[in-house]
Amino acid sequence: MTRDGTEATTGSSKRARFITYAILSSVISSVATLIKVQGVRSVPPLLAASVGVLFGGVLALAILVLLRRLPSWQSIKTVHKPLLKLTACRAVFSNLIFTAGLAYTSGVEAVFLTKMEPYLVIFWYWLLDKQRPSGQHLFLLLVHVAGAVLLSLGDASGSFEISWFGDLLIVCAVVTAALSYRFAPQVTKVLSPFQTAAVAETLGGIVSLPVALFFCPLEFGPEQQSGWLYVAAHSILFYNVAIVLLYASLGGIEGWLSSALRATGPLFAAPIALLFFGETLTNLQILGAAIVLLTSALISKERRGLKPPPSKSCAR
Repeated sequence: MTRDGTEATTGSSKRARFITYAILSSVISSVATLIKVQGVRSVPPLLAASVGVLFGGVLALAILVLLRRLPSWQSIKTVHKPLLKLTACRAVFSNLIFTAGLAYTSGVEAVFLTKMEPYLVIFWYWLLDKQRPSGQHLFLLLVHVAGAVLLSLGDASGSFEISWFGDLLIVCAVVTAALSYRFAPQVTKVLSPFQTAAVAETLGGIVSLPVALFFCPLEFGPEQQSGWLYVAAHSILFYNVAIVLLYASLGGIEGWLSSALRATGPLFAAPIALLFFGETLTNLQILGAAIVLLTSALISKERRGLKPPPSKSCAR
């Protein structure tokens, strides 16, 4: 094989590795969402969000200490601006809003609704980088939103239940999370994906916990014990595994593609929701879920007009 052929094969293998990271991240985060829903049934959502992200960050930092891989203060200063933006988008605002939404909707609905993310990533590229999406992207977006609306319908008669409010909060959280795809690659050029997650999560917890404590007293009574166990399990799966894999994927593939590949998560989460938590969808909601997955799969094959945003130097 020629040198060019070898390099092409190597490049293809590396890209496949990053795609695998994105898919694994989606599967694990979807399962983690189902677990988190059980936690907010007995733990106030604000506390579940803030304590969970802080626990995940501190645990990650402890692992880095044991491995002697703590990031240096100088490296953190180098990327402090995108790191703070990443923290605000994902570990603070998106985390708090998303967890609040889980208190009003089912886990399986939330898992499918988060798959609106690739279109919102495209929206931010369009708004901030002037990368206008193609007509096909816009058409897929309209179809995708129609599927999300069907997911929010309470039953086949078309009437809305209280869960529509939770669904709306989930969508607002995904809007904020989608913006984080602009900042994560800038941070992971200096910090490793695990270091990025550890620092961002710890900062997010430090910021959000006082806010949560202002509104809700911290309780660990018998009624909350199972809820806190669910919160801890979600924290480990999501913050120490899924998010790390997401940041790792952004080191080799575009943000919109990494987001689109997350449509694979519900394929695994939906059966788990049924078997372990008794959560089901109506026929109308199943149709909406199928539309969400199909449009997400189609957008993952689109590449035209979706170049990554211009690289920004983080050095002083």
